[in-house]
Amino acid sequence: MREGKIKVNQGVMIKPQYQIFNSEGVGSFEEQWNDCLDSLLLFMEANPVQKPFVVRVFIAANNQEQYNNRSNLIKHRMDTLGIPFSVLAEAPESPNLVLVEAGFINSSIHQLEYGNAAGIKYCKIESSGYAEYWLAGVEGEEESLAENALNAFARLLQAFLHLGIGFDQIYRQWNYVEQIFGIQQIDGHLRQNYQVFNEARAEYYSKYLTVTGFPAATGIGTAFNGVTIECMAVVCDDDFKTIAISNPKQTNSYKYGQDVLKGEPQKRARQNQPPQFERARLMTDGASSRLFVSGTASIIGQETIGVGDIEMQTRVTIANIQSLVCEENLRAHHLQLDAIPDKYAYVRVYVKNAEDIPVVKAICRGHYKDVPVTFVQADICRADLLVEIEAEMVS
Repeated sequence: MREGKIKVNQGVMIKPQYQIFNSEGVGSFEEQWNDCLDSLLLFMEANPVQKPFVVRVFIAANNQEQYNNRSNLIKHRMDTLGIPFSVLAEAPESPNLVLVEAGFINSSIHQLEYGNAAGIKYCKIESSGYAEYWLAGVEGEEESLAENALNAFARLLQAFLHLGIGFDQIYRQWNYVEQIFGIQQIDGHLRQNYQVFNEARAEYYSKYLTVTGFPAATGIGTAFNGVTIECMAVVCDDDFKTIAISNPKQTNSYKYGQDVLKGEPQKRARQNQPPQFERARLMTDGASSRLFVSGTASIIGQETIGVGDIEMQTRVTIANIQSLVCEENLRAHHLQLDAIPDKYAYVRVYVKNAEDIPVVKAICRGHYKDVPVTFVQADICRADLLVEIEAEMVS
């Protein structure tokens, strides 16, 4: 159990709502961005009780310079709003050049505080005795990917110290890694970018994570911009339970064998560092619950299923999530669970090849129906994986 500081009252679990804003793919990038932002602002004006706690802006970019120009345009406008946000080089479905995904909370029930912690924007949500901290846009500021990843974690640590929280309180984390399965030569060794990131994460977890288990997490590729981290941290006490949920169909990622971890180990290591995250993490206060589903792909055990077959991989991924979130599996991890998280708050789908998005979209729409679903193009953490899906569920 992850320990916090504040006593929780029963029946006050935060239940977010998510909205997706796009421009229908009309006009230049700046015009599309203005349309998305206007839609976000109009929604906020029409729903003054609903306050945003995090915003993700997904953009298309052909090179680093174009990403920088487009990102700066977005940051210029978003910085004035004070909302935690990330700008991610993960292109939405063509002809869209930009897409905005935003999470909202009912401010008549919960209190929101926006602020800046050591240069990182955050939103604190308080609900009758427990608090969530959402941090976004934690970007590395170094040239090499290894130093960039370490710098991103260092900046996150400084923000935590400012807020009086720590790595023990992270329940959900997103890790965006440039060219995630790309190979580069470092100190005479052929290193995979994801493995380089995993080592940076392991270094900080080994120093600052003192509780058992890991956050639910997504590790996903971006076209540019090194490493960006987002996270949700919770402060609570023993009345509030959080349970790591494993998938009976999948090996826990931190137990992966070396044969599925690509690239050579770092110079001083004998083996590669497996990724450290839980398949999902359940939060419950007894009367209600939430479930954070980590990025999930077409993997059974630790082996990729359906190599080269986008339809099979999409269906296997959805089946893996169903196996993970079903009542039987949740109760196997927490027998006293009274409130089953059986409603999707949002789903996000990462597709490796842009031409596959319509196929994946059709399958997901058939399964997830009216749930807000974001579709973006992104490399998955293995070269033979074509799709990855994450979600949040509420009771």
